Amino acid sequence: MSSVRDKTVRLGEHAVTGLWLAPMAGYTDVAFRKLAKEYGAALTVTEMVSVRGLVRGNEATEFLLKTTDIEKPSCVQLFGNNPEEFFRAAKILDCDVIDINMGCPMPKIVKNGDGSALLDSPSLAGDIVRATIDGSGKPVTVKTRLGRRMGELTADKLIECVEKAGAAAVTLHGRYAEQRYAGVSDRAACAEIAKRHGVPIVYNGDICAEDINGDFDCFGAVAVGRAALSDIGIFSGVSANPFDVAIRHIELLKKHFDGRYAVNQARKFFVHYFKSMRGGKSIRAAVNSATCPDEVIDILLESRQKICL
Repeated sequence: MSSVRDKTVRLGEHAVTGLWLAPMAGYTDVAFRKLAKEYGAALTVTEMVSVRGLVRGNEATEFLLKTTDIEKPSCVQLFGNNPEEFFRAAKILDCDVIDINMGCPMPKIVKNGDGSALLDSPSLAGDIVRATIDGSGKPVTVKTRLGRRMGELTADKLIECVEKAGAAAVTLHGRYAEQRYAGVSDRAACAEIAKRHGVPIVYNGDICAEDINGDFDCFGAVAVGRAALSDIGIFSGVSANPFDVAIRHIELLKKHFDGRYAVNQARKFFVHYFKSMRGGKSIRAAVNSATCPDEVIDILLESRQKICL
């Protein structure tokens, strides 16, 4: 059994070896992605960017498209349902790889025919991938789920269509869209699907540090999502000190964003960083009262000194 950290997926000219960071709305901004890369993530992917917003020059998309030099290859995730818009968006993107979200289960996305709604339209999914490749000339990947509704396993047909269209890899989350994030990810179902297709299947769903040495032989790679929020060291297998992680993270947030956003993100992430630590509740309470990044750093330094005494 080979180590999942040794697995390599080729995305065009890029050979990506190791665990991927799965994109998560509200979390995988440029600061957290850089942090993940520093801790060993093989590939990082932006939050979802609307192709419609991108081609119309929506200012909000610029915020989401920020990347750093450490993100090599850089990967932008798009969502939408119009092949022509994907073609136009692909032509203007400055990145190495384009990922297409065909699995988001949130109603506000699905009701517009985007995200997991494409599981009901596999031919359209293939057209979108083909248009994106034609517009960019870059490797294109897809992220999807087992199916839209419980028991309706439609991922096979979608994967078949996007593979024929030229997709370089498919990340498969082991839940149906109807489940959102409830229940348990079905790794066995994903494994059976992976065996039926030639395109590399990247497994995603309920991964934690204890799972990394499990059997992932039929998958091209593994993408870690929520587990990375509390255990950023999962990418390298080296234990990460929560204070070191938190201080570095707030420094990156301070560098890339305004103070208000940086502090708000720190509050959100520190729930995960200090959840099980003695004194963690008081640390989070102090950070919740902070008004600027430098104040957050001072709280962390003081708390670390007290706890380590």
